Amino acid sequence: MRGFILGVIITLLVVFGGAYFYATTGHFDTRAVGNTPSHMERRIANQSLDEWVEDHAPKQDNPFQPTLENLAAGQKVYEDNCAFCHGSLKQPMSPMRKNFYPPVPQLMARTDNDPDSEIFYVVKNGIRYTGMPGWDGQLSDNDIWKTVLFLKNSDKVKNGEQPQSSPPATGADHPQ
Repeated sequence: MRGFILGVIITLLVVFGGAYFYATTGHFDTRAVGNTPSHMERRIANQSLDEWVEDHAPKQDNPFQPTLENLAAGQKVYEDNCAFCHGSLKQPMSPMRKNFYPPVPQLMARTDNDPDSEIFYVVKNGIRYTGMPGWDGQLSDNDIWKTVLFLKNSDKVKNGEQPQSSPPATGADHPQ
């Protein structure tokens, strides 16, 4: 029995030692351009990201309603800060999309189905080891929420649908 346990320990050391050696001695391809994530890498990274964000994102609804004013404000923030990498209404597929590793999601090509609070969390905090910066300190929380609102309603904006008109000023549309 002792020989079996020793064999398992040695096998694990060889496997993990070999993986460490491979990753730290220049054998791991680090190019951003011309290199795409494998199916397994994409699945593991997305699963890890989804679990982390789900556990750490604030559990709240978007405090803004999809009024013309809020969507226009969110669109302006998006166009000024996000469209170059993530695509715009005029050019849904950004020419930069494949120049990042992993490739940048094209947010105008499809409407994200993640909860608003999770998109808010990613925009505010960024994603490590990608080109996605955290915008905390650069954009206000209200700007981020309005950008999320624009993203979630971008398909309607693209199709020319009109969101609801602004309700009478009650203060509910302008969280403090």
